[in-house]
Amino acid sequence: MPTPTSTKKRKQPSSGATSASKATKKSKSKPPVAEVPKDAVAKRSSENPVAVTQDSILVLEEAIIESPKNYNQIVTLIGYFNDPVTSPDLCITSAVALCRTFCRLMSKKRLSKKRTGSAEEVAVSTWLKERYNEYFASLCEALEREGPAVQNTALTLLMRFIKEEALYLKPSHEEAYFPHESFGKIVKAVLTGEKMEEDVKMEWAEKYITQYDDVRYSFFSAAGHILSESDSIPTSLLSQIVSLILSIGNLPTAKTDDFSTFYALPDDLEPPRKTPPILSLTAHRRTYQTTILSLLRLPLPDFSLKSILNSLSPTILPVFPQPHTLLDFLLSSYSHGGVLPLLSLSGIFELITKHNLDFPDFYPRLYALLDRHLLHTRYRSQFLRLLETFLSSTHLPAQLIASFIKRLSRLCLSAPPGAIVAIVPFIYNLFQAHKSTTYMMHREFVDEDDEADWDGKDPFDESEMDPMKTRAIESCVWELKSVMRHWHPNVATLARIVEEQFTKERWAVEDFLDHGFGSMFEAEIKKDIKKAPVVEWDIPKRIFSYPPVTAEGDGKRGAVAPVVEKDNVLLEVWDFA
Repeated sequence: MPTPTSTKKRKQPSSGATSASKATKKSKSKPPVAEVPKDAVAKRSSENPVAVTQDSILVLEEAIIESPKNYNQIVTLIGYFNDPVTSPDLCITSAVALCRTFCRLMSKKRLSKKRTGSAEEVAVSTWLKERYNEYFASLCEALEREGPAVQNTALTLLMRFIKEEALYLKPSHEEAYFPHESFGKIVKAVLTGEKMEEDVKMEWAEKYITQYDDVRYSFFSAAGHILSESDSIPTSLLSQIVSLILSIGNLPTAKTDDFSTFYALPDDLEPPRKTPPILSLTAHRRTYQTTILSLLRLPLPDFSLKSILNSLSPTILPVFPQPHTLLDFLLSSYSHGGVLPLLSLSGIFELITKHNLDFPDFYPRLYALLDRHLLHTRYRSQFLRLLETFLSSTHLPAQLIASFIKRLSRLCLSAPPGAIVAIVPFIYNLFQAHKSTTYMMHREFVDEDDEADWDGKDPFDESEMDPMKTRAIESCVWELKSVMRHWHPNVATLARIVEEQFTKERWAVEDFLDHGFGSMFEAEIKKDIKKAPVVEWDIPKRIFSYPPVTAEGDGKRGAVAPVVEKDNVLLEVWDFA
């Protein structure tokens, strides 16, 4: 390659190229542009920002592509891009110009080291590669700039470089090459960027990670390594990281076919003799599992844990090659308050029913959640939905079902009306599915010679936490009898379905789960009342007191004497004269 000495007469600075040529004459071992200060042009542009225009940036781009003598202008464009004084429009223009420039240089193999080339060519190639890495790092740093326009542009250009690297910087011995190192820098910038817009992250994940198999594998490989280094992740970003990872779709499962949608790999790639990890279904699933487990070891906030637990069954568990590795996380979530214990039991139930997990403490732990505060919480409906799933099997012991029926009946004594109208149909369904428990509805302890007589005491042991030892099957549901006299007429009417003949196969509990004080009040005010109810049989003539009855009266309040009571505090307060 000829040594750059000067540039043709055009409207761009040429001092950098001249200094580069002088440096080359002094020593061929140095890069031709080694003595050019990287920040010199950026400093000049910040002092005179008016001189920088979109046309001047395009002229510099053309000059760089036209001749190697103008490679120093790459430093000028990088300075424009990094200069904080540069407007967002010029910043984007310089970024796009640099991207096109480096892509063309890659296609001409100028960034690849040549073993047979001269020392000067090797020096130029090394220098260009350094400038490319510098610009790549600047794009990653640009993800922290304010404004979604610059962030979106930077991400788009970075992903363009991933495609170009896989095409032109591919090692000769690798058939399925993906630039994991460069893409890992992008992933780290996205995950640890505190000022990056969350919408930009979500759009990037949907456009690239969800869409392409090779990008998804590289993302989870890099994310797993980054999450394992918990010191590099701010705690404030953990919730965004969880949202980003859970938003990724098109995850590989055991039923996934061969991968065929690639971003950087060629679409017509023939399967190599030895399948690389990026094309292996097992490797994809293991990488996802490693990333999720690394995420779960971090101090996540409760709402992020709730999102993960809600995603276990539909998203996470089908991907995991070893679902049992989540058991420790589920058990630790059980110790938290709120809805997390219930959601953790839902995940354990999934492992029991679909992955043959042996967990004998499941129903005792579920039974322990039925406390006096349960029916007053906002996640009451979610709990009853899951409880219906957990108790849906007809193979469960009658003693176990009887304990749940008894405990729910006991909770009805202090529950709000909206909860009672959901529990009564739920208990009805349990009675209908387990006929051996229906004797609890008809048991009466009145016969003194009956051995099952409870001697005026309920044999149900409320303090026993093992549902198989509560003796609930020997008791009765007298609590539901009390609910039949509830102050709310709708609740009392609904509770009477238990003492009537069981002609209905089952009730749709879902129809009652969303009832509350608000919905019940709206139902009452929408009723068409033809006749106003009588609330007082005798309308008084006075509000606070009645004068004494005179002797001439007949003892009724209508016959009053014109006597005014004295020392009546209420009358004195009510007198506004």
